[in-house]
Amino acid sequence: MNPIRMNPIPMLLACLWSLAIPNVVSADPITFIHREYPEEHRFIFYAVLEGVYEEGFSEETVSTLLGEKGTEHFVIGCPICEPAYDALHAYRDAPKFTSKKVSQKGFGTGLSDEERALVSGTVEDRRKFIRTLVSRWIEARFSLLKLPEDREKALRESLRKMSEKGTALLENFKKGGNGDLLSKVYADWEFCPSCSGATLHGPAAAER
Repeated sequence: MNPIRMNPIPMLLACLWSLAIPNVVSADPITFIHREYPEEHRFIFYAVLEGVYEEGFSEETVSTLLGEKGTEHFVIGCPICEPAYDALHAYRDAPKFTSKKVSQKGFGTGLSDEERALVSGTVEDRRKFIRTLVSRWIEARFSLLKLPEDREKALRESLRKMSEKGTALLENFKKGGNGDLLSKVYADWEFCPSCSGATLHGPAAAER
């Protein structure tokens, strides 16, 4: 007696459908948690996003700054690196401005020759460049918002504390506090680019 042969395509569809059904009729549907982001996080995010739009970096440039793994220029868990990284990522993945005569990313003309050399240089060159970018974009947003003196002072103090947390994370990684893998990733880092840039202080701030 010959075994019954079933068409593989209907079988596959049936399997996929059976997997999908529990998600539809489950008594416990997936719940997405809404995260509340503090003012400081949003300030950094908008500063970087506005800055990169104003300067009109190419998608290729931003991809290089983001890095292939995300850990070339940013510290995992750093409260300043996170919004800076997310803003660059959002810009890179956003559509270009497109019309019959225009197809461009952002408003500016992109990198200067000197900046282009930094982006295509060593990883240390790029970290220093990111520090410079974060610094000027943070300062540009402070200038734009024209906050009352006491509020600006409080916000800068909050950024300083976030910077200290990010720097402490980096030092912990370097010492192997989170395992050998991250210790190797961050072994040669002298400073956190985003932290140093956002607060105008740190071991490398004077080099700007």
